[in-house]
Amino acid sequence: MPPCKIILADDHEMFRSGLKAMIDKEAGFKVVAQAKDGEVLLSLLKSTRCNVIILDLSMPNMDGISALRDIHLKYPKIKVIVLTMQKDHEHFKYAMASGARGFILKEDAYEQLVLAIKTVLRGKQFVSSSVATVFTERYVRSLDEVDAPSLNILTRREGEILKLIANGLPNKNIASKLKISVRTVETHRANLANKLGLRNTASLVKYAVSKGLV
Repeated sequence: MPPCKIILADDHEMFRSGLKAMIDKEAGFKVVAQAKDGEVLLSLLKSTRCNVIILDLSMPNMDGISALRDIHLKYPKIKVIVLTMQKDHEHFKYAMASGARGFILKEDAYEQLVLAIKTVLRGKQFVSSSVATVFTERYVRSLDEVDAPSLNILTRREGEILKLIANGLPNKNIASKLKISVRTVETHRANLANKLGLRNTASLVKYAVSKGLV
């Protein structure tokens, strides 16, 4: 069975050399060419056949995104894995929308690149664990922000008690400060829990912080 032919496109020669050494050790893989920018890469593709391209996004002359669009249009069968330092959602979105089959941070390269190549060769997409973690956390935060009830549903007294809870005061101290009974504080806490759907002190504190009460 012929080896999987791979082209490396990155403007850092030492980084390319390290990747080549790692990839060539893997049975069935062979780096057949290297490019320092998008222009050189597209020129290489006119005469060099490959199965996979490992592509940096930030390169001089022609960047990875521009090269990626051309590759996807002219060589749709080639699998492109983006290897970058950019972990923001915009770069990820543009890369995947432009035809990339994989997206890996350079910090994950030596641990996950071989797996990524094998994954895209099977027709699947691959996203490195660091990127997935960042996007998952961002998604969860966005859900919290969207789903968290507004402060407007709380009474003035409930808002006061929530703020004191967030500042670490126990029920007895809250009662003393507001000149109400401990039982009244407990009733307000129960109402807070029901209105906000938050069943413990940690969740109430997190909500108060997210709303700028502390």
